[in-house]
Amino acid sequence: FITQVGAELGLKNLRAEHARVEELGAAPFPVITSRAFASLADFVSLTRGLLAPGGVWMALKGQHPADEIAALPADIEVFHVEQLQVPGLDAQRCIVWMRPRG
Repeated sequence: FITQVGAELGLKNLRAEHARVEELGAAPFPVITSRAFASLADFVSLTRGLLAPGGVWMALKGQHPADEIAALPADIEVFHVEQLQVPGLDAQRCIVWMRPRG
């Protein structure tokens, strides 16, 4: 999906890495995304070493994950929660934007 979106939007510098997080070695990444992966705390913990300085995490979630946000480490800032309307889907979705405090 990411590769197709990049092609359709002409984003030549977009590269999708589809692999287990433990196998990624081409860090650092300016943006790390997840969909149906883990809790926010686990997502951040497992990918922290892969995030470039000044980078951000973006996690696709269903309903606003207030409990997961509250469970994040103190050095992680949620700076935006973007509500999404997915065509043809009658369910809540949002993207949680996070970055290291600093």
